Amino acid sequence: MKLLLDMYRSAPKEQRDKVQLMAAEKKAKSEAEELRQRVRELEERERREGKKMADEEALRKIRSVEEQIDILNKKFSLAKQEEDALLSEMDVTGQAFEDMQEQNIRLMQQLREKDDANFKLMSERIKSNQIHKLLKEEKEELADQLLTLKTQVGGLWSFVVLSSFEIDCYVHE
Repeated sequence: MKLLLDMYRSAPKEQRDKVQLMAAEKKAKSEAEELRQRVRELEERERREGKKMADEEALRKIRSVEEQIDILNKKFSLAKQEEDALLSEMDVTGQAFEDMQEQNIRLMQQLREKDDANFKLMSERIKSNQIHKLLKEEKEELADQLLTLKTQVGGLWSFVVLSSFEIDCYVHE
């Protein structure tokens, strides 16, 4: 280095200025390169941090979506349980309805049978009343005939008694 310094002193002033300028230029280029490197590092860091922030934002969104998925899964599970309960209730209600339909059919059949029996009894009652009425009329007619016959028999007995009396009288005479 001393040699370099000695050469530098022995060189003319213009050349020294030129060397100074070259050294300053080299120093400036070196500083510029360092600054460029620093800028690249900062840009890379910023890019990484931006990516990191984007990744963090994406992770937040993913967590949010996962939470929504969990909530929706819970809602779906509750809805499925409610659906199963409703289907079970519908099955029970349907079975009860079918049982009621069968009971209604049996009761309607019993009602028809009772109506038929009542109709038969009413028909028999009407026939019985008609027969009773006819028998009563026939009885009254026979009673009238009997009375007429009794009257006729009474008249005939009177006639027979009288005739027998007359015959006795003729025979005794």
